[in-house]
Amino acid sequence: MNGQYIWIDPVAEMVIVKLSSSPDAAGGTNESNDSDAPLLYMALAEWLMKH
Repeated sequence: MNGQYIWIDPVAEMVIVKLSSSPDAAGGTNESNDSDAPLLYMALAEWLMKH
């Protein structure tokens, strides 16, 4: 909602919270910024589990 995002990965013991105040209540995502976000979060989780 409004560009906010919560990503929880219990295996990696990781929680990511993205706060935003986009005026677009339907999603507020800018495709150039948010379309790869899940891939980034998964890569970060993988890195955390290795270290």
